[in-house]
Amino acid sequence: MWAKDRFVHMAGFASRARELGFTHIEANHWISAQMLAELIETLVPVSSIHSPCPAASSSAGIPVSKLSLSSLDESERMEAVTFAGRTIDLASDLRARAVVLHMGEVPVDLSLEDRLRRSYSRGLGHDAGQKRIREELVRQRTSRAPRYLDAARKSLQELAEYGQSKGIMLGIETRFHYHEIPGMDEAAELLEAVPEGAAGYWHDVGHAEVQERLGFSTHAEWFSRFKHRMIGIHLHDVLGIVDHHVPGKGDMNWEMIARDLPAGAVRVCEIGEWNDEQRLEGVVDFLKRAGLVS
Repeated sequence: MWAKDRFVHMAGFASRARELGFTHIEANHWISAQMLAELIETLVPVSSIHSPCPAASSSAGIPVSKLSLSSLDESERMEAVTFAGRTIDLASDLRARAVVLHMGEVPVDLSLEDRLRRSYSRGLGHDAGQKRIREELVRQRTSRAPRYLDAARKSLQELAEYGQSKGIMLGIETRFHYHEIPGMDEAAELLEAVPEGAAGYWHDVGHAEVQERLGFSTHAEWFSRFKHRMIGIHLHDVLGIVDHHVPGKGDMNWEMIARDLPAGAVRVCEIGEWNDEQRLEGVVDFLKRAGLVS
């Protein structure tokens, strides 16, 4: 994320990343084919790839990142699977360890979560108004989720089989918005539907933390339920309900994360492009002191 609109050529990004102490890079959906080619030329190791990658347009002319693996439109779902499959091919070619997946969403009234977030930002805490909004969000999502979860499961099973043939693990990521898949119980269902050697859980610390602050699932429970299937983690900090801050520049409970983080999990810093370069100085040292990297 941090390289977005910051570097003219990916060689400059790779060079600066090394100077800051990073050893690997995760490629994601905003990287163009040209940028990807430039990144490959640098020979910097790619730890993981966030699907879909590289950026492209769908048959409908929208960014492929907008295609949903949980779509009830079978043509859209299959196109999303196709582009995720191409990301798996790329990961295999680059000898990455995993592909990170967004599993889709359940359509709800999105203004409800917007209201919830605005209420939190005004410092109202978990008052009665917030409770009513959460209850309506939960009601809508619960009543509509089954068909979308079924579509997501079908997509994951298809991709897991293909990923196994390519030797690439898939990581189901914790999501930022409540309407997105998976919720906590949904993550358990999806993981049960595929072999452990094909797919696992990808923990996003900021997403889990924000979900807790808005009164939904708790951060610690995501760890306790899925650390045995955790294959990777996105590390970034949170202030209020804004994530993707530089690690160490927010109020994340890093002690809890370091305590429960599996030793073999891929570690990726997912830092927003709006963070000033100076704020990244010393971030790797901070992660080492916190016991998150060696």
